[in-house]
Amino acid sequence: MSKTMYEKWMEDIILEETGGKDVNSEILKQYQIKEIRKTIDVAKKSKYYGEVLKYIRSEDIKDFEDFKKLPFTTPKALSDNPKSFLCTNLEEISRIVTINSSGTTGISKRIFFTENDLLRTKEFFRYGMLNLVKPGQRVMILMPGSSPSSIGDLLKQGLDAAGCEGIIYGPVFDTEDALKTIKVNQIDCIVGIPVQVFYLAKLKSSNPKYKNLKLKSVLLSADYVPRAICEEVHKAFNCPVFTHYGMTEMGYGGGVECSALNGYHMRDVDIYTEIIDPLTGEEVTEGSYGEVVITTFKREGMPLIRYKTGDMARFLKNDCLCNYVFKRLDYVTGRVDENINFKEGRFISIGMLDEIMFKIDNLLDYKVVIEKDKFITLNLSIMPVNKDIPINYKNIEEIFENDKYLGPLIKTENISIKFTETIDNIDISNGMKKRKLLNWR
Repeated sequence: MSKTMYEKWMEDIILEETGGKDVNSEILKQYQIKEIRKTIDVAKKSKYYGEVLKYIRSEDIKDFEDFKKLPFTTPKALSDNPKSFLCTNLEEISRIVTINSSGTTGISKRIFFTENDLLRTKEFFRYGMLNLVKPGQRVMILMPGSSPSSIGDLLKQGLDAAGCEGIIYGPVFDTEDALKTIKVNQIDCIVGIPVQVFYLAKLKSSNPKYKNLKLKSVLLSADYVPRAICEEVHKAFNCPVFTHYGMTEMGYGGGVECSALNGYHMRDVDIYTEIIDPLTGEEVTEGSYGEVVITTFKREGMPLIRYKTGDMARFLKNDCLCNYVFKRLDYVTGRVDENINFKEGRFISIGMLDEIMFKIDNLLDYKVVIEKDKFITLNLSIMPVNKDIPINYKNIEEIFENDKYLGPLIKTENISIKFTETIDNIDISNGMKKRKLLNWR
């Protein structure tokens, strides 16, 4: 397997700025330390970092160990006063993105981008998409794209620059219409939100008129991706299913899979990524799960330093056949603050439940509400593919009980599973909302 265009793009940037002849771990380190120092200098122009990093000199950061002594930036700090992170005048800001909080305070985060910040994102989309599409192919974007520099619009511009035709459809609210559009427009690839593409896969598999509809590739993005969904989408569309990891704070793009489909190749030219223990703040051992922390490079409007994303993941060894240098992140399993935690580090996450629930044949979607009284109850509401086919609730209970991780946990913690209702729609799966556990009380 040869190097991808994505890898070559990052290597060219690194070699141009370091003067090296070949990219290896040491050259990458030199590049990232240099970018970290630049980020510190730019960030100190803001009110927030000007105070937090008052006594930090960028030239004193000699290696990553020096850098890891700097304090973390929390989502709360960003929500409390977004403008205090601004490093430019508002007149230089081309786009402001508001991220609604999932917490109880209702405080939203606002992320600011200059035109150059957006250009970096478009370049990432351009070369990242070449991991799964070829020039001349037609790509349907199932994400918001009606406003300038929205994620769909930026992706379309990146695809256009890659020689592909990007067609913005928007989030899927009518699965029948979306499948018709794919068929009529002879689409080669779709990019969409995992659960919404899962809806398309289920409808395609159950409707004979879409039997011969195939794609050349699929990219799932904007939320963490259960393996069970990837398997169903692959089976339905008979093509490889790629996944992308990113968030608005990263400049939308964080990492993308290559054709090996074995973890995200991180955007190391624009982001430095760490994995920490969310409780102690210390770096975890290699291969261990922890919280993803990012530092952005080359950002003019709102650089972020050691920003705690709240996502749980781990690093994989850098032994992919397409590259041996850039970091690979394993698939995100869920959110740090949305797990049900037990003693001895055991927990239940939405990701664990997804891997079980999305394998159920007649299940289109579900939601879970957690009740905590004397014991914990998982209240499951199910949205079936076909309402005329009964859901085998007993079978689902048995799958939970036989799961090698959840089974023993259910027994030792006296967790009960209750099926509350069959539902017609689940709002959380529409638009750009993240999947999560609900109402733990």
